[in-house]
Amino acid sequence: SFCRYFRSRTKKRYSLFLLEVRVSHACKLLSEKDWSIAVVSYESGFMNFSNFNRHFKSVTGKTPLEYRKKFHETKNVG
Repeated sequence: SFCRYFRSRTKKRYSLFLLEVRVSHACKLLSEKDWSIAVVSYESGFMNFSNFNRHFKSVTGKTPLEYRKKFHETKNVG
C-alpha cells in the first residue's frame, strides 16, 4: 500500500525513485572521488556491476565511464 500511496503523490514508482537516488549518489561519487567504477557501484547500493551500468545509462544516457570523462573534461576547461 505504501507503493500505491507513493505513486499517487509523486506519479513515479518507488523503485524508480530509489533507482534515481542511487544513480544520483553514484554521479556525485564519480565526480568527487577517484574510486573505481566498481567501488562506486557498490557504494551506491548496487550489488551487481552490470546491473549498475545498465541502470546508470538508462537514467543518465551515459555509461559511468563516459560520465566521469565528460565531468573531468568540463572541470578542466572551465
